[in-house]
Amino acid sequence: MIKRFILSAIILLPFFVSQAQREQGSWHDYLSYNNASKIAVSPNKVYCLTEGGLFYYDLEDNSVNKFGDAIQLSDFGVKTIAYNDQNEVLVIAYENSNIDLLYDNGEVVNLSDIKRKTIVGNKVINNICFSGNEAYLACGFGIVVLNLERQEVKDTYYIGDGGSSLVVNDVETDNNSIFAATNQGIYRADKNEPNLANFANWIHVDDIPRADDVFNHLVNHAGNIIANYAAGEWYLDEMYILTNSTWEAYNSSIRYAFDIQSNGEYLTIASRSAVFIIDNNHSQIGRIDNYAFNNGTEEDVNPRSAGISADGSVWIADNNEVLVRYYNESFEQTLPPGPINNDMFFVGAFNSEIWMTPGSTTGFIRPLFQRYNNNGWTYFTEETHPELEGFHNILAIEVDPRDPNHFFAASWGGGLLEYRNDELVERYYNLNSPLETALPEQPNEPYTRVGGMSFDSEGNLWITNAECAHNLHKLSPTGDWESFELPEIANSRNVTTIIVNENEDKWMLVPGHDAYVVNRNGDQKRRLFVTTYFSNGTDEITTRMNDVFAIAEDQEGAIWIGSSKGVAVYSNPSRIWNSETFYATQPGLDLNDGIYHPLLETETVTAIAVDGANRKWLGTKNSGVFLVSETGEAEVEHFTTENSPLLSNNILSIAINEKNGEVFLGTDKGLISYQGEATGGADTYSDVYVYPNPVRETYDGPVTIAGLIENTDVKITDITGNLVYKTTSFGGQAVWDGNNLNGNRVKTGVYLVFCNDENGEETHITKILFIH
Repeated sequence: MIKRFILSAIILLPFFVSQAQREQGSWHDYLSYNNASKIAVSPNKVYCLTEGGLFYYDLEDNSVNKFGDAIQLSDFGVKTIAYNDQNEVLVIAYENSNIDLLYDNGEVVNLSDIKRKTIVGNKVINNICFSGNEAYLACGFGIVVLNLERQEVKDTYYIGDGGSSLVVNDVETDNNSIFAATNQGIYRADKNEPNLANFANWIHVDDIPRADDVFNHLVNHAGNIIANYAAGEWYLDEMYILTNSTWEAYNSSIRYAFDIQSNGEYLTIASRSAVFIIDNNHSQIGRIDNYAFNNGTEEDVNPRSAGISADGSVWIADNNEVLVRYYNESFEQTLPPGPINNDMFFVGAFNSEIWMTPGSTTGFIRPLFQRYNNNGWTYFTEETHPELEGFHNILAIEVDPRDPNHFFAASWGGGLLEYRNDELVERYYNLNSPLETALPEQPNEPYTRVGGMSFDSEGNLWITNAECAHNLHKLSPTGDWESFELPEIANSRNVTTIIVNENEDKWMLVPGHDAYVVNRNGDQKRRLFVTTYFSNGTDEITTRMNDVFAIAEDQEGAIWIGSSKGVAVYSNPSRIWNSETFYATQPGLDLNDGIYHPLLETETVTAIAVDGANRKWLGTKNSGVFLVSETGEAEVEHFTTENSPLLSNNILSIAINEKNGEVFLGTDKGLISYQGEATGGADTYSDVYVYPNPVRETYDGPVTIAGLIENTDVKITDITGNLVYKTTSFGGQAVWDGNNLNGNRVKTGVYLVFCNDENGEETHITKILFIH
């Protein structure tokens, strides 16, 4: 088990993360680097593949480095890796079959052939081996050969009957042959055969025990091919070695193999609870089945891959302990910073801090929440905060807008937790507050379900309470409580999200039962049947949207609600109190065809966030995330796993850092962000800055002017006053591509940026230096 609360006792190493401003349109993952699964050893680095991605240990300066900053990979979701010494390149295969070639000098070459190509069969890349300048990829349909010198796909082999696809689990070569481990045994081909694309040149190996069964690993060690039969049952694998054309049993004490690697003179085998080390004489010279760290011995080891570097260090990718090094009879553990896991329910942005919770309204998720800011990650777990013991499911965090060190956590069963300076102030539940239990038949059981929280302008915290008589409560800054009965939804299990809008009305979602609204004082209440209305003068369309999942207020005060039938918008929400029939609108995309196209009418909208330009980020259950215009009539972007690094098309939560425009997308596979171009507008021009500045000859990306007042008129001129560019800021930020009005990159020199607010009352001038 990873014990992040004792990191100070573990050997920690420098971890370099760029703090520079990110380029517009770039992506950045915030993934857990736990659950390590693969090691690749180079002369100067040890690469470690984890659930959240790839990092490496630099053997020259003992640093730990994450990809995505100084070195930008082409994709997310790495499946497997392997290092080729001859070409000094790490081959990275992604889950979507994309491939990167990462060279020791930091150059990245992308080969997307397999990803792009329509192939019969599974395109997953299971393993990688090398022979000279060639990399053999064991794929779900056959074998792909890469020429590493030419950086291209050389050939593809379909080796199944009649040239059909066949799942290849691993590939290996010796001086004469190529071997393929499949679910139907091992196939062999003459390495010098000029037409290996002909399936007839691949012969099934019949003289190995278990000849027709599943083999999952192959390795060439000390000139011998070793194969692993995968029994599919606990500890029943068998290994065989090819010696003098005969297959013989190999080290019968090893009965399972997650991974097998040969590094120079040594073979390492990662088994279920131990790492075995074999020398060039095929003698077992070591077995690691516990890790004696400085803070105590870890007996429950779970190695998934292992390798040996030139200095004799054994490196282990452990599913629990991440990267473990054994050297000079001592153990070191490396845990790159990141979230504890990639489980996601809620992501929130407060004061440029990002909060994550992995709770749920079904099942039992351990109580956990975490925060990310300029100081790195802070974890709130049962180990770091014992007050979290005894209940589950932290659903959300709400930070006091008047005091960033004061925040609350909502638990679906554990009640409401109040913190100040990261220390618990109080846990409120049915035994010590007006909050009510979800188990009325057990009145002494502290089981209170808090679904959502939101502060009003006076500092009162409004709290939803599910499965009870009083579904809404108010906690004042002085600690006074007030409770409200909402008769139409009393005892409902689904009272979750709440927002307080600019009118001080409380808007609550009750999935499956529409919405509920309570006014400023709580003396007016209304269950709102979410219904949209459209009329073109001839046709009238009403759409019920009782299955609601997301809600947000935009900069004009409109309420946007996401449902299983798209989006409903209440443009004038105060009308709810004086209109018997209160309809929403469903924005229609303007496709210039005169036909009404309701926005996302076939999608389940699960998350909504509003950026600095009042545009809407709409997350969906199955179709990724959409960015639409202020009114929803135009689609600006649509990101999916197919056209972007988005981790999953199932979006659970969205938050936006208003200061820098970073959009955080919480998915069912973890958290990733997109660097948007719209930020919240400033009140003055006192903090205007430009990045990058100077713009050097090696940079060809966009230039950003940040810290602007909303809707600033921006004009850029050369030093003599000639206009080269003009625009209006998106919220508090403007982006310039570095080109003049003719579309050409500007020349070396100083350029002036003139900023004027939309009323002409505030002005500002700053400078940009271009170097070519």
